[in-house]
Amino acid sequence: MFRTVPFNIRENAERGREVLEKALEFAAEQPFNPLGRVSGALSSFRVDVADGEAAYDLVAELPGFYKEQITVSYDDNNYLKIKAERPESDMNIKYLCHERRSGAFERTFMIDGIDKDGVSVSYENGILHIVMPKLQAKENRTIFDID
Repeated sequence: MFRTVPFNIRENAERGREVLEKALEFAAEQPFNPLGRVSGALSSFRVDVADGEAAYDLVAELPGFYKEQITVSYDDNNYLKIKAERPESDMNIKYLCHERRSGAFERTFMIDGIDKDGVSVSYENGILHIVMPKLQAKENRTIFDID
């Protein structure tokens, strides 16, 4: 027989309190938008976004998905949306342990000032990589002649 032992809050009250305290402590330590950072830690998949000199570099962990199950879109309101969808499992299967989630997993980011035509997206070995070149600021080239 195989079965997992679920976390029992009554038997592990001290451990449950520790987990809650760590989450609240993490939120309190963040200088900007603590709820956004906590929600990122609890999201359906993890993402890193680096602010490079010429581009934003986004890396998302999406193990177990096929490339065809992932969509990346950028709308006119500057929202980048990453959506991955895993189909529901066959209901006729009798699972002894069923921890892998199915359905839609989605993250949305507000990113402005990018060159939409220069964006590159790749997916390999469970890692989604998006490079979003920044729009180059127009330099002030107006020169006034002094009389």
